[in-house]
Amino acid sequence: MLRSILISPDEPLNLELATALADFPELEVVRVFSSYPDLDDLLRTIRVRKPDFLFLCIEEFSQVGALAAQIDDLLPDFPIVALGRHLEVDVMPKLMHLGIREYLTSPIEPAELARIVASVQRLIQKHPLRPATLGDLYTFLPAKPGVGCSTIAASTSCALAEDLGARALLIDCDIAAGPVKFLLKLGSSASIVDALTHALNLDEDLWAQMVGRWHKLDVLHAGELAPPPNIDLPSLQSVLSLVRSQYEVICADLPSSLDPLSITLMRESRRIFLVTTPEIVPLHFAAERMRSLNKLGLDERVNLLLNRKTGRKGGMSDAEVARLVGLPITVTFSNDYDGVGKSILDASPVSRDTPLGQSILNLAHSLVPHLQPKASSKQRKFLEFFHVSRSEEMEEAWKD
Repeated sequence: MLRSILISPDEPLNLELATALADFPELEVVRVFSSYPDLDDLLRTIRVRKPDFLFLCIEEFSQVGALAAQIDDLLPDFPIVALGRHLEVDVMPKLMHLGIREYLTSPIEPAELARIVASVQRLIQKHPLRPATLGDLYTFLPAKPGVGCSTIAASTSCALAEDLGARALLIDCDIAAGPVKFLLKLGSSASIVDALTHALNLDEDLWAQMVGRWHKLDVLHAGELAPPPNIDLPSLQSVLSLVRSQYEVICADLPSSLDPLSITLMRESRRIFLVTTPEIVPLHFAAERMRSLNKLGLDERVNLLLNRKTGRKGGMSDAEVARLVGLPITVTFSNDYDGVGKSILDASPVSRDTPLGQSILNLAHSLVPHLQPKASSKQRKFLEFFHVSRSEEMEEAWKD
């Protein structure tokens, strides 16, 4: 079965193509764009729907050219079939320069359509598209409330999206007390509970209306802190399937309790970051969490993050912390109350030039080592990162 996407604002031409394709049961149009999409929307659809090729209407070539060039740059050898009412002679060289070798014009002849379908099949066999890679899920588990796990999860997610340019998603899974919606000043965007509720109808379009935005980072907050009596785990799998097809990295901020939602997410995650501070009580709980994760068979995935480390004499050494928890420390984060407090008062993110900011960036870089940090730019005001969610700009179909 061949799968295709149609991009065409010409409704009569779309109807003509649909009629012609009725004689080709081996070909399915999995998505129709009735206007030219932006590149992000198109790439999101390609990742989710996994088409083999694209029908692209060339009647408005000024828009087609830029879009086709971007596709050719990001997805070389992805087959594109030009669709139009007629083909101007001067357009053909431009299409060939964009990698478009097949043209289908109106009136659509069955024999010509059959030839193009066969040509696309041969091209796919010769240059098969690389299978879409699924995004990596990383879970952040606090030893106890108050150890700064949400700060680290959110800061790491921001560094992934902003400093490293990764397609990143942050999910606040502490549905009883998640702070992300408040901290990031998200508007009317949806929560993880909303996503689970709409899992059966969730596709890339509905997702785009639901998810919130922190500058380049997508965010799904925890909701109104009134958890439902039960979490439908099959729905969670459906949500994970969608998001892992759309993002390179997903960071999930968990509650300290090992509830079924958290356990399921940790089973799906590549690494589990256990966050603690160097005081006795958090370390005691961190050791308890490790014993529980060991019983669940998840201990080999756990990395220990030591937050708020101080350099004062008499404090616990890294070796003592590792011995108490039963796990070596992977990353330490300096105790920078003044820096964090100042960043909040100044409405600006923690500078990556500080020891704390650099540690956060290093952790983020370890998750996507193939990406390099971008050159530092002028800091944006903190609220600018969190102020606008895409759901405020679109019809909120997920609320229906």
